[in-house]
Amino acid sequence: MEKLSEQKMIDLYYGDESSVSSEGYVPYGWQFKEEKVSVPSCKGYKINLFGLITRDNQWQWATTEKTIDSHFIIEQLDRFSFSLAKETFLVLDNARIHSCQLVKEQLKQRATQGVAKQRFIYFLFTSLLPSVKSSGNRVEKIENPMDKAK
Repeated sequence: MEKLSEQKMIDLYYGDESSVSSEGYVPYGWQFKEEKVSVPSCKGYKINLFGLITRDNQWQWATTEKTIDSHFIIEQLDRFSFSLAKETFLVLDNARIHSCQLVKEQLKQRATQGVAKQRFIYFLFTSLLPSVKSSGNRVEKIENPMDKAK
């Protein structure tokens, strides 16, 4: 699929969600044995993000202050599907909100109504793809440094 995408025959997006918070997080630190060190922290502002990206950095995203759930994912995928001009494949990991019964039912319903095919979108879950180094989802590779900073 990546070769087809490079040849511009299809669009290939990788999707996932993440969050950014102003709440401090220090899991450990260096100090002398008798030295007491503390880092004050308080609840901060948090933004959740669902994003889709291609290898050539075409990026679609949506943010919310609420928890990202399967309803939010379905809404964003519907909105995304209206912008498609050719066959598009979307790779998602097997997170519960991507593969829950509600999402599966919605995708099945759209396929039987011809909606998914009319809008040229196909969904792939990394659990169904052959194993690759670390992760088959390009978005997770982008998020990794942010996750380490949490």
